[in-house]
Amino acid sequence: MINRISLLFFAPIFLFFACTDYELPKQKGFLRIEFEEPQYKKFEKINSLSDFYYNTAVVKMKSKDDNNLSLNYVDLNLSIDLTNTKIYNSNDLNNRMVDFNLILDTHAKKSNGLFLKEYENKTNNVFGKIYEIRGNVASPIQFYLTDSLSNFLRGSLNLNSSAKYDSIYPSIQYIKNDILVLFETINWKYNNETK
Repeated sequence: MINRISLLFFAPIFLFFACTDYELPKQKGFLRIEFEEPQYKKFEKINSLSDFYYNTAVVKMKSKDDNNLSLNYVDLNLSIDLTNTKIYNSNDLNNRMVDFNLILDTHAKKSNGLFLKEYENKTNNVFGKIYEIRGNVASPIQFYLTDSLSNFLRGSLNLNSSAKYDSIYPSIQYIKNDILVLFETINWKYNNETK
């Protein structure tokens, strides 16, 4: 009899506490992107102002003409836009630099920081700067290369959709390596001949 009373007493208490569903907070997950091993190929067109290497493993190239290119990283939803222009004098170079700095300032105002890396290769007559713009901006990398005489290449890494900076940071670093390969491999053309 005591067992029945204790069973009737403890059973509802046991059922009440046993059926409680505890809510566990979900862990924050991060997107893991597997990057393909880079495979570089030389971009060379007869009427272009320069030759350089680009990553064919992940890039689909679109070209408006031989000196306005878009290197699309389709899987990453990012693209590098390149504009290669002829300069004729120091005033023309200054105008290109002013235009570049105006675009850079537009993005820098919305950033959390700006990091600069200067580049110089006197042997190949290549000088430039690459700016990494931290924060939620539309263009996290801006850069230019010039020979200070007759060529000016301006480039920008652009997001094709909105994303948080910390989510796309690994992709930005992957593409930054491709940009540095472009820096190292660019050759200016003078009269359609590579120097």
